[in-house]
Order: sequence, then structure tokens, then C-alpha cells
Amino acid sequence: MSRTTGRRGARLAAAASVAAVAGTLLVGGTAAVAGGGTAAVYAVVQEGLTPDQGAKLAGTFNIPNALETDGAFSYADPARFNQVPQVAVAKGEDESGRPTVAQALDVKALDAVKAPSDDAALSRANQLLQLVGLSGDFGARPSVSHTQLTLSNADNKVTRSQALDTVVTYGLTLGGLPVTGQGARLRLTLAPDGVVSQVSASVRQVAKSGDVPVIPVEQAQQECAALYGPDVRQDVPTLGYQFPQLTADQANGRGTVGTIYPQYTCNPLAETSQAHRLVPAVPGSGPGGRMKAARTGDSIVAAVEVSGGTAPYTYAWSSSSTALPSDDRSRPSISYTRAPRAADTGTETVTVEVTDANGLTATAAVRLDADGSADAATTPGGGGFGALAVGPVDTGIEQTVDWQCAQAGADGFRNGMLAHGVPVAFDWRLANAWESDFKDPALGGHDDQWVDNVDAAWYTGHGNPSGFTFTGMHDDQWIVPGDARWGNRDLEWLQLESCQVLADTSGTYDYFARWRPAFVGLHILNGFHTNAYCVGTTGGTFANYLFPVKFLWWTLRPAYRVQAAWAAMAVDTEPSGVVYRSMGLIRPDGVTNIGDYFWGQGPTGPDIPASPSNGMWSISGTV
Repeated sequence: MSRTTGRRGARLAAAASVAAVAGTLLVGGTAAVAGGGTAAVYAVVQEGLTPDQGAKLAGTFNIPNALETDGAFSYADPARFNQVPQVAVAKGEDESGRPTVAQALDVKALDAVKAPSDDAALSRANQLLQLVGLSGDFGARPSVSHTQLTLSNADNKVTRSQALDTVVTYGLTLGGLPVTGQGARLRLTLAPDGVVSQVSASVRQVAKSGDVPVIPVEQAQQECAALYGPDVRQDVPTLGYQFPQLTADQANGRGTVGTIYPQYTCNPLAETSQAHRLVPAVPGSGPGGRMKAARTGDSIVAAVEVSGGTAPYTYAWSSSSTALPSDDRSRPSISYTRAPRAADTGTETVTVEVTDANGLTATAAVRLDADGSADAATTPGGGGFGALAVGPVDTGIEQTVDWQCAQAGADGFRNGMLAHGVPVAFDWRLANAWESDFKDPALGGHDDQWVDNVDAAWYTGHGNPSGFTFTGMHDDQWIVPGDARWGNRDLEWLQLESCQVLADTSGTYDYFARWRPAFVGLHILNGFHTNAYCVGTTGGTFANYLFPVKFLWWTLRPAYRVQAAWAAMAVDTEPSGVVYRSMGLIRPDGVTNIGDYFWGQGPTGPDIPASPSNGMWSISGTV
């Protein structure tokens, strides 16, 4: 598992100018400190863009001002971003009596789509780089890619692969070490007509404030092992800088993050791909402390005492049996009543992740098998790459990883859907999330009661090209493509926040043949070709893009298509290099669900049966 943001608050306006800085993006960054050494620390000079800079950016590219209150500029043109030409061919109703509009691929218009040249895109991206004005210690290396539409026939043979646009993403370095995170992204997309269709500019201005000792890479590897547990082997961690999400207030250039410390990124080796978590590289730079927990029957109380790092702290709590509220992160204690599912083992693990003002984290977990109390010291690190439709509409959630970033992603999806009046029919976490909830009754499961009994579902957990995982034996710990027959009851859109589940493992688009049996009415399967990183804002970002942003009677930003919402979410939250993917069926007459909006927000297509089917489509893009 490696992870646009539901745009928060009012949209302000954007752009400023400065010279491009050359630099080389390192793959590693550990060699110089293999036995210990020093690295630079940076003071934050400006948090994101200011309103004047935002307005200049918008004016330069002739786009709406998409400056957020936190100082990030995040824009995607709903009419051009990931757009595939289609034409409406019929109207009808779905199984619940909701109106549908069948849209077929417009082959003639698709033939006319030509992606802009690399040089044209690089020229516009260089304007973006100059506008944000990176300081001298930054390096910025451009990488060119294309959002790709791929079509296959009924035999899973590719019949068309076409670039829909041209994308430039900057890989950033600071003092020669790689920079990642939601507060360090620069990306620009040119549509076929040469119009800028997407811009991300989320940056901090920093100044070097000194050098500090860093722990040896061997110690960092041991601390990574403590984070993941003894069953996950660790490769050599990478030294670099993690820029957390921006925190400015009304884009005033000032936020809660004052200092950027070097951190190690863990590189786990496991059967299922694992997200890259972080451990502080500077002794004493992050928070630490001890958590105590007690159990009486199903009643749990826990508290953590914290020192070190930089106050104020925020606290994210999770339970192995129960979905906990996430709206108040200021509390160093929690109490709740366990709500396990049937066949409960009786084991309860309560976990807290503490984050300080600079984004450094520490994690503690206490296991309670019976009445009594226990305590545990924190482990350094954690975090991650940190009026509706007619008819019944609902969603569901299954989350299988006991990491705060994973919980936050699922929480965001739940809260985002509820905020727009969409019920969450079920929310199963950790041991309560079962493989059989995704498995067809004809194959021994009961997805007709759960995943295939809602319109949209969100899954967070580990995975690989063979499938995705669960912690309990209900009835086993894997969903593989052969287990799945989605959409023959209700499910339209399934989101898999999991590593490599939609990977092309051989360069032959083998994900088409692998996942095709799962489509028996499912409209779109959203996932990733590469690792997907554990970022807590994914679910909320995706959910909010499905709906318009309004102020009184004005629409500030329209709803996005479901596929475009997934792509925009990835662009907003994932680090550079991540490849997102969406896929679905093509009817013999060319009808697809590429143009689907969430119910009530625009046209939604009909279910496309598994047979007869003329093939499949996929849309893939690089963040």
C-alpha cells in the first residue's frame, strides 16, 4: 500500500516567479552516513503560496484560481483532465430505477487526439517552476509522462494505446537528498489543445539553519524493523526530507511546521507490498513517551504521556476491533466500547500515533487479551507519505492495516460521503474486515450482503498483483481475482488503496486478463500499478472530488467523474512516480463507464454484463 484532496475551505487565488534550479534526484542518500554523520536542518521561511502568488500563477496559465487556504495550489479542469471523447447513445434505468445514460467511445474524435510535445509541456512547466521560486538548496528534475488510454478486445489483446495529454512532474532534492511528501509537489499537465488542464504546486520555502548528527543507517534499519514487526524484512532505508501537508492559515505563508529535519524512509521487503513509513534521523528531534491502557470487559481506556519533539502534538487512535472517531486529534487519551464482529477472538490492541508540530511521529501499541492493564513505550516513527440521486445510494469501507495513515484514509472517505448525505452501510476495520465480504456467494462468500450490496466501496490494505489481503481467516486472508464477481447485485465503483493490485507485471497489459472475471456489472475498478503510499488524506480527497464545491448558489468547482476523481486524488496525495490506474468493460457497441459520475452528480452509465463484451479499457497516469 503506498496513497485531490477534497479541496478544503475557500479557494483563494495564485503565482510568483523565480529561476529554475538544476539538481539531481538521488535514488538513495544513505551512503554518506552509513556509519553516522551529519545532515542539514532547514527552517521554514514560507508555507506554500500567498494570495498574490496564487493569482499570478492562475493568470499565467489562464486557469481558475485554485489556491487553498493552506497555501497549496491544486487545479484540475473537469472538462479536460483525463478526458476521453464519448457520445451519448441511449438512456435507461439501473436495478434501483435510477436513470442511466449510455456513452460510447467517440472513435473519430479519439483519432484526432494528439498529446502535446514534450518540449511544449516542459516549457510551460518551467514557467511553473519559476513562479513558485524555489530557494538555492533545492534541486528540481523534470520527468515527462502521459496519461494513457488502453483498449483491449474480448481476447484481452491490446487494440489501442493512446496518450491523452502530456505531464511534467518535478522530482525535488534538498541539499542533495530526495524530498517527498504532500508539501513538496510540482506537476503540470497539457491537454491535447495545448491548454493547461492540471497544476499542482505545494511547496515550502526553506533556509538552511545548520547541520546536525544523524543516526547510522544500521540503527535506522533496526528502528524500521520495530515499526513493521519481526515478520517484515527491511532493505536499507533512504535518508531524505519529508515535507508534510501544508498548514498555512488563509494562505498567509505561515504554518505550524517550523523546522524540516532529515528522516529515514523505511524500505520493507514482504510478500505483499508495504507502504514506506518514516523514522526520525536526528536523535531527539521527534516525540516520544509511554502509553498505558486498561480493559474491563469490552470497555477500553488509554492515555499517552509525551515529551520531546516540538509541541503542540496531535494524537491519532485506532482499535483492532472498532472504528474510532477521528474528528478530535487533540486528545492524549481515549475511552471506547469494543464493537467486534461475530466470532471475536477477544483480543484487543489499541494504538496511538503521536505527531509533533514539525510532522515527526512516534507510535505505541498495547495488546489487551483480558481484563487488566498494560503499557508500552513509543517507537520512533510511523506516519506515511504522511441533495443526491434518485433512489437508494450507499457506500461501504473495509480497512485491514493497523496504521494511523490507513485509518485516516478510511475515515476521510466515510466523513466525505456522510457530509454529502451518502450513508455508510458498513465500516469494517482490521479483524472485522473479512475476505468473504468481497467473495461471490457462488464461490463461498457473502459479498451480496456487503461489498456488492452498496454502490461504492473503499478498501485499504496490503496487496500485490495477485490480490489484496485481510488479517482474519473468514474464510481466508486473500481476495484473488478468481474470488470476485462484482456488480451482479449493486456495486458500481470499487476503490483499492493497495499496492500493485492493478499492476502490469509483464508489459503486456496482463491486468486485463487477470481482473476481467471480476466484472459482472461493476462499472470501474480503481487502483494502482505501482506501490501506493500510506497517506491519510486519500479517502477524503477522493470522496470530495465526487461532489461539487459550492458557496451559497454558486458552484466554485463542479463534481468530477469517478475515474477523474481517483486520478485527481492520486495527483494531490501520492508522491512523484506513483502510477494510478482505472479499468472497466467495453460493450460490443462501444459503450463504457469511463464517463460515470457518482449518482446524482452527472450522467451515470448502465451496468455492462460480462458477456457479451467487446473488451476492456484502462486509464493510467503517473503522479
